[in-house]
Amino acid sequence: MMPFEQITNRLERARLLEQLTIEAWPPQILEPLGSWKLRAASGVSRRANSVWAVGPFPEIEKDWLAQAEAFAARHGIDPCFYVSETSPTGLDEQLSLAGYTLSERCYLMAGSAELALERIAARPAAAQSGEIAVDLPRSNQTPENKDWLRQFITLKNVPAERGAIYASIFDGIQADKCFASLRINGEVAALGTVVSQGSFGYISNLTVAPGYRRRGLAARMTAELARWAVERGAAELYLQVLQDNAAAVALYQALGFEVVARHHYRVLRV
Repeated sequence: MMPFEQITNRLERARLLEQLTIEAWPPQILEPLGSWKLRAASGVSRRANSVWAVGPFPEIEKDWLAQAEAFAARHGIDPCFYVSETSPTGLDEQLSLAGYTLSERCYLMAGSAELALERIAARPAAAQSGEIAVDLPRSNQTPENKDWLRQFITLKNVPAERGAIYASIFDGIQADKCFASLRINGEVAALGTVVSQGSFGYISNLTVAPGYRRRGLAARMTAELARWAVERGAAELYLQVLQDNAAAVALYQALGFEVVARHHYRVLRV
């Protein structure tokens, strides 16, 4: 594989990262539809419950839209498409005409791990009252990771019954991974995950508890996740972030991340 920094075509870079995201956030069910992928995970997250529509329209005998909707019906989820700049021309318009509504505009961002760490180190340290402890358990440290999931569900206000689905998604990540937590005086203040994928590190689920926001903890957690990935060979970091999350986008841009591509979802409410 050509080194990421040598891939000059922006959309080629996007296609590579979009493929990696499937491995870093795997659905419970994954089926092909031509070059596209049908994904389902009991409705937990758009990423795992949508048609990954990257590449040309499927060359299949049956109507691709009907097949996608039948797949969604079989698995009890709303029909949903991941639409990006690498999707075929006209897809978004066809879905709109078919009654699909636009949801969750996102950026796919990437940046040098070394540069991100340099810039984090150069940032003024935010004043913290209390003792900070960071936990970076190994993938196989089951008790610690179960505790992390409980904390994540609490911070994200996720219904308890969906916890098992999140656990299934996290367990399905085959690559080396880390569920990190940052505590202040023993209280969980921030959480995040990182997946090691060769020369790439995928950062996701970065969450700061309401009482600890605007204290530099998102940057601190990003640094911890970045260092963990670098120790395992990552040179590039990438992530997905909602476009309207201005604070997160500004942070990542300040750390040297750039927008590689934009995407959103099209959802049919049934």
